[in-house]
Amino acid sequence: MAAKGDSVMKIDLLKISTRFCYSVSFGGAFIILWAAFVSPSQAALHTERDVVEQSEQASLVYFDSNGQRQYSLPLSTEVNMQVSGMTNRVTLSQTFVNDSEQWVNGTYMFPLPNNAAVDQMQLVVGERVIEGQIQEKKQAKRTFDTAKKQGKRASLLEQLRPNIFTTAVANLGPNQSLVVKISYQQQLSYEDGEFSLRFPMVVNPRYSPQIFKDQVRRTLADESEMPLSLASLLQEPYQQENNSSEFNQAYQLLRHSARQYAQAGSQPSLKVDLHIALNSGFELETIESLYHPIEKSIRSDGTIDISLLDSKANRDFVLKWRPIVGSRPEAALYSQTGLTHSSTQLPAKDDYALLMLMPPQGKPADIIDIPRELILVIDTSGSMSGESMIQAREALHEALSGLAAGDYFNIIEFNSNYRRFKHNAVSANASNKAKARRFINGLSANGGTEMFSALNVALSDPKQAASNALRQVIFITDGAVSDEQSLFELIDNRLADNRLFTIGIGSAPNSHFMQRAAEIGKGTFTYIGKQSEVKQQVTRLFKQIAHPVVSDVQLAFSDGTVPEYWPSSIPDLYLGQPLMLSLKLPSGAHPQLVVSGNIGGQFWQRSLNLQTKQPAAGLDLLWARHYIAALELSNRYLYEERVEKQVLALALKYHLVSSQTSLVAVDVTPARPTNLPVLDKQIDGGMPHGWQAPAALPQTSTASRLHILFGLVLLIAAMLMLREKPLAGLVKFKP
Repeated sequence: MAAKGDSVMKIDLLKISTRFCYSVSFGGAFIILWAAFVSPSQAALHTERDVVEQSEQASLVYFDSNGQRQYSLPLSTEVNMQVSGMTNRVTLSQTFVNDSEQWVNGTYMFPLPNNAAVDQMQLVVGERVIEGQIQEKKQAKRTFDTAKKQGKRASLLEQLRPNIFTTAVANLGPNQSLVVKISYQQQLSYEDGEFSLRFPMVVNPRYSPQIFKDQVRRTLADESEMPLSLASLLQEPYQQENNSSEFNQAYQLLRHSARQYAQAGSQPSLKVDLHIALNSGFELETIESLYHPIEKSIRSDGTIDISLLDSKANRDFVLKWRPIVGSRPEAALYSQTGLTHSSTQLPAKDDYALLMLMPPQGKPADIIDIPRELILVIDTSGSMSGESMIQAREALHEALSGLAAGDYFNIIEFNSNYRRFKHNAVSANASNKAKARRFINGLSANGGTEMFSALNVALSDPKQAASNALRQVIFITDGAVSDEQSLFELIDNRLADNRLFTIGIGSAPNSHFMQRAAEIGKGTFTYIGKQSEVKQQVTRLFKQIAHPVVSDVQLAFSDGTVPEYWPSSIPDLYLGQPLMLSLKLPSGAHPQLVVSGNIGGQFWQRSLNLQTKQPAAGLDLLWARHYIAALELSNRYLYEERVEKQVLALALKYHLVSSQTSLVAVDVTPARPTNLPVLDKQIDGGMPHGWQAPAALPQTSTASRLHILFGLVLLIAAMLMLREKPLAGLVKFKP
């Protein structure tokens, strides 16, 4: 009997222990999977979303002295463009309205084209117009802060990146408004016989590498060793006095992105009215707005008026127009004498010019009969979620379709880390392409945008194709990074015989990064804004890179002397691409300009008569903007102080906002009594069109995949125990 009792006790203990292990496995699996999907940053995200209420228009939200939530319509934007020839003069009017009973200071971050030469700002208060003054950046900030403390209305325009700016306004009184007018000059794009302009409307949230986040964390008041969270970025931080301007600018971008993610889905987009007066100088075959509905009318002088009214400012506006066959320009030279902003009455010593020249295009049958090794690099970070990821996958499929039997290829995806399709490039046979398509179909958006390692691997991996093969890297991304300069230096150092082609994906890509990266990489930049464009744009890119390029382009006067022109290192020109240069010339000298180069190994040369130039305005601004861009692309960390001094001198002379200068305007009449409090508020523009929160995995750089794997292991163990559990009752013990 005792033996039988012992066996029953053993069976009970076995059942209890089995149930315990089963419960622990199931419970542990549930907890770990929950932690993986709802990371701390995601929890912070939902917490912040809960406190942001829905409103019909974007609103400035703050708490008044009684602790009540208040809304104030922060901003309305009107854009006016004057397009003439190859240039676009743009005036951006930002109207700040304070509907509250509080005094308010406001700051608004917004994008502009990366080639915009911003040279003018006006502060409009009632009937008074105060012209902005160009000052060294720190001095302009001191001027603005002093006016703010004294209760004076003021505005400050600063550059964070060549394509990202901030407007700050001070002492906006209760139930008052003021207008900040910003003007810039822009060079139009011309390619494949078609003109185009792009106007960005929203800043795509930027990702900052972990090394920068660690530095940011050390500036927070609590000196915490915890990972940098969304919630901590939404607090007002303590910043050390000796932080560099580069650090502070990157930090502003990081905080702006944190607010965008916190308000995603609940913060409506700002609205914009846009008006264009298009004087192309040609009879047009087509005119098209790619992503927005427009209204058109034609004046008696042939100018075309284009309007975009009350549109959501959540994606880039792109307008294209094509002259009729026979009137498409093969060469054009525009010229201006003297400076736009001149402080002297002396005769001008220099002319400024804009040159457009289309080299001979050859025959459609002139295909390069050389094998290629194609490295496809795709961004699968959280910012690529939604429509961007769909477009990127389709672009990869189209790229595979363009490979011939003798070509080689590889695919590299990156988010918080990078992952190759194969360790090295493989032959583009049917079997490898089929496997690659399955790899592509499994890609999803998650994690950070650690671009450096993926780009380094793509440019550094040993070539597997024949020694004479062209090694071409196609980089597909939205460019949502904040460390552009380090990536530019990487491309410059690692390029060797590679050619880098960038494809911008999504409704608001970082065109500054994409275009500059392609320029340094001796390739081209292609923009895909919607899924229906993927096949056409990728096919066009493959057509470009399959034809001979125009290389070794040189520019000189007929006597052999060389003018000042930018870009000074002229990139290779692909099929359909014109030569576009900004020049500075001695007034009235050198009647002939000679352009030469090589096309498929054949020497090519053309002479241009400088006396046939057409008048244009603002060309000195474009020349100086190109010069500044070239200086900042140089190895600035070795010559940082010298580069900053050169940029400062140029920007002050040509009245341009830059990394070293800002525009500031102050109304000398005090408005706010100094004893009254004032609220400092940010104005955010919402998320880009088509963005979606990733459904499967968190967006941040966490160990979520490891957590999910561990959780699944526990879940499988629990299921196996459940399967074995009925057998426990059948175990027989001999007495």
